[in-house]
Amino acid sequence: MKKIHILLIASACFSTISLVAQTKASLQLPANKSYQVVNTLETTSSTEVQGQSMESTANITSTYKIDVKDKAGNNYNLSSTLSNITMNMSMMGQDIKFDSENPDDMNGAFGTALKDYINQPKNMQMDHSGKVVTDLNDTSLSGIAQRLQIAQNGFGTKLAFLPLPAHPKVGDSWTESSNSEGVSKTSNYTIQNITGNIATISFTTIDSVSNTMDQNGMEIATKTSGKSEGEEKVDIKTGVIQSASSKGDASGTVTAMGQDFPMTIKITSSTSVKEL
Repeated sequence: MKKIHILLIASACFSTISLVAQTKASLQLPANKSYQVVNTLETTSSTEVQGQSMESTANITSTYKIDVKDKAGNNYNLSSTLSNITMNMSMMGQDIKFDSENPDDMNGAFGTALKDYINQPKNMQMDHSGKVVTDLNDTSLSGIAQRLQIAQNGFGTKLAFLPLPAHPKVGDSWTESSNSEGVSKTSNYTIQNITGNIATISFTTIDSVSNTMDQNGMEIATKTSGKSEGEEKVDIKTGVIQSASSKGDASGTVTAMGQDFPMTIKITSSTSVKEL
């Protein structure tokens, strides 16, 4: 049962994949500004294990502090810190809680897996199209750390900034596709309205994931596909997201112990960004 327990934890963490993609338009970030980014993910997943449906829920909140230092050519110099992460999970009749501000939690399994991320400032460069050009990936990190996709999220930058087309106007639509490290994603955006400097943008994202991780000596392979829809409010002068929300569904299989376990996931995401 311990291995099944680990499998469900991995499944819950998988569902934290980013629901927001980036466009190729330019950002106009002001220098010497700091932002707090708070992202909350609520997931409900069902995994078929040994003929039984194992239900689990997870509520994960991540808080980042992003400092925009300056711009050199087409690249912004940034520093981002994952200042806090909390997890509340329920699976197999057990409640699992983690708070990075609790020293006891940081000495436990989750804290050990995430210690190389939490409160460790990451200096990076991001180009004007919103792409992080500094390599943030570290395949030596634990499975849980990789599942949370902190590095793939650009340490919060993909939650905070959305480049827009030049001279954005109501009705503008565009598509962005990406395929990297087993994650294929296509997002369609439409500007619904603009009030002052704030644009309300709807988006639909279709993605598929195929990857493998090692969790406590057990190899776990995940293959899923899903769709999410949402809305975000973005400052059209800078590309700084003010708020975002989305809902999505995914389904697929988790392979472990030589067996395939069908799974379904429902995901709700909300993000808020404020200047400090």
